[in-house]
Amino acid sequence: MNEGERVSPFQPKQPSRGRPIVHTEPWAKITVVLLDRHVAYLDRLAIDIRLKHGKAISRAEIIRGLIEAAIHSGVDLSQSDSIDTLVELLTGAVPKRKNR
Repeated sequence: MNEGERVSPFQPKQPSRGRPIVHTEPWAKITVVLLDRHVAYLDRLAIDIRLKHGKAISRAEIIRGLIEAAIHSGVDLSQSDSIDTLVELLTGAVPKRKNR
């Protein structure tokens, strides 16, 4: 472990199989439900990244990267009231006006 990196407080006391979970800031383990097409997209992207760069990347890393991009975008996502308007804001599409 490098200086400044912390191992999750939720990591079991006994050594587990696989790589240790190491992050440089506090984190939480959550479960989300994704549509099959979203999972397929993440898997395809992970494969493409591995083939292009020779490095494996997990679904979780891709999702964290997408969230970081949204954070740094400067877009006020609190304006969205649905997944559709959230996508419009993030892609720069002009939201459709509703007739009054």
